[in-house]
Amino acid sequence: MPLNLKIGDRFPDQTLTDDTGTSLSISEVANGRPLFLAFFRGPW
Repeated sequence: MPLNLKIGDRFPDQTLTDDTGTSLSISEVANGRPLFLAFFRGPW
């Protein structure tokens, strides 16, 4: 799903799974505060 985002656009609220298997939406994690998301590609 391409997200044609531009600088300053809001990232759509998505559900992510943490390392324990718990699913949380981005808005739940942010809890009304600013949030910085970084995505890294490749194997660890």
